[in-house]
Amino acid sequence: MALMQELYSTPASRLDSFVAQWLQPHREWKEEVLDTVRTVEEFLRQEHFQGKRGLDQDVRVLKVVKVGSFGNGTVLRSTREVELVAFLSCFHSFQEAAKHHKDVLRLIWKTMWQSQNLLDLGLEDLRMEQRVPDALVFTIQTRGTAEPITVTIVPAYRALGPSLPNSQPPPEVYVSLIEACGGPGNFCPSFSELQRNFVKHRPTKLKSLLRLVKHWYQQAHHPGSGRPHPQRGRRVQMGHRCSEGLPVPETGLLL
Repeated sequence: MALMQELYSTPASRLDSFVAQWLQPHREWKEEVLDTVRTVEEFLRQEHFQGKRGLDQDVRVLKVVKVGSFGNGTVLRSTREVELVAFLSCFHSFQEAAKHHKDVLRLIWKTMWQSQNLLDLGLEDLRMEQRVPDALVFTIQTRGTAEPITVTIVPAYRALGPSLPNSQPPPEVYVSLIEACGGPGNFCPSFSELQRNFVKHRPTKLKSLLRLVKHWYQQAHHPGSGRPHPQRGRRVQMGHRCSEGLPVPETGLLL
């Protein structure tokens, strides 16, 4: 709370310095985290998951995208969570993604325990967590400092295809989204690249403002050690809601 009081007493002309001193992560630490998470990304890209009944026999990851604060460049110094969206070859529509979402999570869960590279990073607490949509959550350790990092994997349908950055999706994408009749936030991961790019290529001033807003929200609404689930307490929700009180991943949030 002392840091919060210092924020309130900081004049506008000094806010950039406040962000740099207290909120922006150290480059060495950020690079260490991203280097560790890169092992997870390589696992997803290189592994061919053996599909079961109703799925393609050979399930591949078409693309892996870092989303949320690590993806768009607004990560706070206190952040220890990284979220990945994995676009899969076995999803050919929103309906298929909804139908086989949990089956794919089980495939990835089973294969992860067989990856020596992940086990070398201290893979533990691997679980399927009920969210919007459901996700795989686990903990690994950074290579240098052995600091625990929570990683979330969300499989998704690549509705936008290999689109270029800042390009507009074709109208047919939104027609199929409406026809899928999914619950609030269920198909947000399919549009995670749009959400990430909306912030990622913005000026540093805007990213500093977003860091300040997230820091204010964290400190003002959930101070102290007894904070709720980090997906609820650390992020500001924009345009989506928590369905039935479940945590919404950063793929469903702007920040």
